[in-house]
Amino acid sequence: MSIPLAWLNVTSNLGRMILNAFGIGFAVVLMFSQIGFLNGLFDSAVEVIRLLDTDLVILSPARYTVPSEQRFDYGLIDRAKGVDGVSEAIPLYIDRSLALARVEGNVSRSIRVLGVPIHAKPFTDPEMNALCEELTDARMALVDRRSKATYGFEKQDRERLRGQTVELSGRRVELRDWVTIGTDFVYDGTMIVSEAGVEHFFGPRNAQGQPLAAVDLGLIRLTSEANPEKVREALEVRLGSSIEVLTKQELISREIGFWARNTPIGIIFSIGTVMGMLIGVIICYQILFTDIQDHMAEYATLKAMGYGHRYFLGFALSQAFYLCATGFFPGWLVSWLLYRFLSEWTGLVMRLEPNRIALVACLTLVMSFLSGILAVRKVWRTDPAALFK
Repeated sequence: MSIPLAWLNVTSNLGRMILNAFGIGFAVVLMFSQIGFLNGLFDSAVEVIRLLDTDLVILSPARYTVPSEQRFDYGLIDRAKGVDGVSEAIPLYIDRSLALARVEGNVSRSIRVLGVPIHAKPFTDPEMNALCEELTDARMALVDRRSKATYGFEKQDRERLRGQTVELSGRRVELRDWVTIGTDFVYDGTMIVSEAGVEHFFGPRNAQGQPLAAVDLGLIRLTSEANPEKVREALEVRLGSSIEVLTKQELISREIGFWARNTPIGIIFSIGTVMGMLIGVIICYQILFTDIQDHMAEYATLKAMGYGHRYFLGFALSQAFYLCATGFFPGWLVSWLLYRFLSEWTGLVMRLEPNRIALVACLTLVMSFLSGILAVRKVWRTDPAALFK
């Protein structure tokens, strides 16, 4: 049975091992935080879309991103209902330019307002749908618990929330409960109102007619046996060039692509991730180099006994791997706590998903590989005869 010298080298001194783990863990947390912010910003931009219970989405071709306010006529919703394979067509209203929220004692701030048919169950979350059904009065609204604190919304006590004096677009609004959505590039907070609420608060939203005649998104649900591609083609034929039909996933991908192309955050946080890995390489290399320097006599003895470059490379890579492993798992735990804190503090949607954990794990492996190769050169260059003169 072979003795795991690399592992014994890492764990022989508990104090040093903990200190080394902190160093490697710092680099891991740095990588997790950069990837978390990057994906958090993108996830937040599409969180509302992810929450919608729909198979297809119809929207104006001029609507280059969901926050833009290019709308289409409600009549197209009625026409969509007549297409084979469509079980429901639900209008969704989104207002921002006219939506100003003011909590007593705070200044007015722009806010996103979603208008929904309260019995249509527009969301994937049953609790959100149940709360929407309670919006029986046009003056009632739900508020996103993750809205930024600068609005002044109560976030803990429901009775205090309902007792707050709040105005929406200059009219008194009654806050009933919370939902959970999150902030994004454009919106610092969100409210949900009924269709009657859209008419009540945003009468001027449609210069050509009734407020509800201008729809922002159409949610198309299909029958169980329907083919989504065939229904899409039928919708495009029936509704013409005045609308665009996308699957839910296509709309999510398009939104992420828009923000990735039109903002520098992708490059900034990607560079930050690489820098975190390089910092980890330097830390791990310094740890390995110091260890090699402290045990040079032993390495020289092994070299004099005939152990070659391949053995020392494997030894260094194994030790680098164990070092990075002892730092990765604490770094992962700290990052999970950091994600939860930042999500609550900023309102961003920050998820520690398996693919992101796998990405950081792969970067950590690359980190250990590079540092091991850099450190082993010291042993390769050592002349045992010179050392034992």
